Amino acid sequence: MRLLSARPWPLTIAIAATLGLLIYTATTSLPYLISSPTTDPHFGALNDCLSRALPAPRLGWAVSPDASRAAVYGPRAVAVCGPDGVPTRMDVAGALAATFAGDNRLWVSAGGHLLREERGALRPVGDFAPVSLSGHAGGVLALDEAGQLVSVSSEGGVLGQATVPGAGARLSVGASGTLAAVLNHGILRVFDARTLAPLPAEPPCPVSGLWWLDAPDRLLIGCAPEGTPAFTLDLRAGTQVPAPGTPATPARRLLGRALYVEGCDGFPCTAPPP
Repeated sequence: MRLLSARPWPLTIAIAATLGLLIYTATTSLPYLISSPTTDPHFGALNDCLSRALPAPRLGWAVSPDASRAAVYGPRAVAVCGPDGVPTRMDVAGALAATFAGDNRLWVSAGGHLLREERGALRPVGDFAPVSLSGHAGGVLALDEAGQLVSVSSEGGVLGQATVPGAGARLSVGASGTLAAVLNHGILRVFDARTLAPLPAEPPCPVSGLWWLDAPDRLLIGCAPEGTPAFTLDLRAGTQVPAPGTPATPARRLLGRALYVEGCDGFPCTAPPP
């Protein structure tokens, strides 16, 4: 009887292990490549430009209302890219927030100052020290740690002021940049984005999260705790309608385009609508 040789088995095992590693690498890398920020259908070119201008770590990002410009910031610098693919890097320490106003101009909170983009540099505007920013149709909203909310025009003038009790509030502006919301510990407050005149908002529950919809006066809220009922609020009419649910992740609705954006690896990426 002829005996089978045992010599080929180690080689066969080695080949199988190598093939397994190749298959694992391909299957785990492919989803990342498909969903990479530089291949995003709307922001891929901008993200590629930003990645060259500001390597990690990146602490936050902002997108202009028409999606033509984007910015990222880190501990020591802010980078901006536009349609020409040429990045602008500005050395700024301590950035906390960034946003674009309705005119596509960048605003940054850094080093205890409100800064506005002017000719490739960031210049201080007033003596306000915001921790949160959100652009509106005629300028920006800036919220400081003490809960002082200020509406600033694109030229730097104060358009309105309000007080939001408590710390850690989340600030956002809806489609067309006309209405603003401040969410703080389940309490929702709504304002005219330009003047900060308060508007009535009576959600049926403590609010855990909100998503602005395409209609400027409508938003989707999730009730606290998360996973409980959701509602669509019509802020002008003062009505509410039960909604099927809320998105799994937060996303921002751009002011000038019907486009939602979420963060991915420190960059802006396209998000599904709520």
